[in-house]
Amino acid sequence: MKHKIYFLILLITGSIATQAQIADTVPLKDGFYLATREINSTPFKIIDPSDQNIRFYKRIWRDIDLKEKENEIFNTPGSTLIEAIIKGINTGVLTAYNPVDESFKKRYSARQAIASLTDSVLVSKYDMNGNQISSSMSLNDFNPEKITKYRIKEDIFYNKQSARIETRIIGIAPLKRIEIAGEDAAVANQPAFWLYFPQARYVLINMDVTDPDKEIYDLSMDDIFIQRRFRSQIIRESKPNGERIADYAKTEGEMLQEAERIEQKIKDYKEKTWAYPANPNPPKADKSKNR
Repeated sequence: MKHKIYFLILLITGSIATQAQIADTVPLKDGFYLATREINSTPFKIIDPSDQNIRFYKRIWRDIDLKEKENEIFNTPGSTLIEAIIKGINTGVLTAYNPVDESFKKRYSARQAIASLTDSVLVSKYDMNGNQISSSMSLNDFNPEKITKYRIKEDIFYNKQSARIETRIIGIAPLKRIEIAGEDAAVANQPAFWLYFPQARYVLINMDVTDPDKEIYDLSMDDIFIQRRFRSQIIRESKPNGERIADYAKTEGEMLQEAERIEQKIKDYKEKTWAYPANPNPPKADKSKNR
């Protein structure tokens, strides 16, 4: 009798152990969508035209304001663009570059990049009697909500091979607010650092921005940039003297008017390529022959 009971116990405990082992070997799937979402994706390659086929037109700088409704996708709670950028920098996937040099030559370390996003505060040290003995600068914790704008620089050129105007984003920079004290107190937005956009795409492609409530399906942050699903305003165009719109437009209304003028000039240039695909700048007719 004792042998039968002992054998029965072995069968039960063995069955429980087997079930536990089977359960451990079954991959967990907490929801079908999250389980099937691709990770470590690579962006599709954009073929650059040969130098012989490029007729350079303009370099443009634009600001993307996250307060605009069309740009809310960059600041989705739990999946903000700046948090993905910081993660990419900390893991070595992204390289940040000094904002003073826009040619991507002066690299920032991860620590320098993160420090450029945060505010510093003067911390005083006191002795046991309450006398200040020293002070040092300390970095505050980074608050993603302080990044309210991004700046992109892009090249707009005429591709003779495809006979059309093409736009390529070259760099992207998170902007930080700088408060200028004194009589001319003001608030300015300056790049914390620059990212080389073709490299940043390897981070953006893995940011899923699907939102059924907004009828956005199967899109990554890379798609948002490549398909230009954002609202932006031109703040500068390439000029020999490097002048910005803010340098000669005195009011916000004048800056907006100048930005719209540049946008219209680009639009007109694009329309010419449809009428004159071989040469978007056709020679003007010689009126003297009609006299």
